[in-house]
Amino acid sequence: MLDSVLSRQAGDLYQRLLAGEYHSLASDAIDSLDHDALELVRAGFARVQDGDPPLLRPVAPAAAVQEVLGKLATRISSWQEHTAHTVHDLITLQRSALSIDGHAVRPQVEVVTNAAAVIDLVDSVQRGARHELLSLDSTAAAGSSCQPRLSPVVASPPAVWKTVFTADFDTPELSWILDGTRQAGGEVRLAATLPMKLLIADRSTALVPLDESGSAGVVLFRSSTVVGALVELFGNLWDRATSRPGAPSHAGGLTPYQRHVLTLLAASLKDEEIAARTHVSIRTVRRNVAAILDRLGVTTRFAAGVQAAKRGWL
Repeated sequence: MLDSVLSRQAGDLYQRLLAGEYHSLASDAIDSLDHDALELVRAGFARVQDGDPPLLRPVAPAAAVQEVLGKLATRISSWQEHTAHTVHDLITLQRSALSIDGHAVRPQVEVVTNAAAVIDLVDSVQRGARHELLSLDSTAAAGSSCQPRLSPVVASPPAVWKTVFTADFDTPELSWILDGTRQAGGEVRLAATLPMKLLIADRSTALVPLDESGSAGVVLFRSSTVVGALVELFGNLWDRATSRPGAPSHAGGLTPYQRHVLTLLAASLKDEEIAARTHVSIRTVRRNVAAILDRLGVTTRFAAGVQAAKRGWL
């Protein structure tokens, strides 16, 4: 049970200490401890108690767990930072080295960390898909630059467009994204969890986040080996995901997003609040509100709520 953090001998010693074994030390100096005792002290599982003679005392398991978790969190954070720096250095070297007859060759890997550039790249990869767009999408990016939103390809989707969403998209707040994707011709499936967000365009380009939310940046892959492996990952997740039935289109020709905005209007939300909640610009909200009022044949938000209720749209 402790094999992942302690050697077998140190783990056995810790178990005996917890059982009440008396373990005296020749000195309270750390460098005088035997190998197993030193391992326990450094791992946070034991401490040296002053006395004559000094004693090796076990740290309570609950406290030891906190110590282990703290060290693991520090190591993971350090590993992520080191990985990002290493990838950046390798890409820099690659850009300098890759050339044919003196002409630069497009790099196989790129790292983008600027928030605005990340959003532009996410949109560019999706719009660049001519034949197939595969996507894994989760709400893990809430609060980061990669907010949950409707794909920009809805206006001109590729022939094949498949997306696996996490189940938390199937809520009143976000289901309009699912419905909008389906209405534009995309195939939608749901999964309880996903290992990461992912975009694959035409099986030639893939985009993955540096961290779970995407707030640290993204990595763009053009390597056929890497993209091929990610396509296989998507296929496995797609096969395990469940289909979601489409929403009934009874709301008088309104788009899924407009139906969602209508419910927010009925709840008396202002344009700024709707924009923040649906992760779009205020201009987009106002354009859709105007379309809703026009569809209902009214001129005020209050009248829109009344008319929508009469028609059974709410």
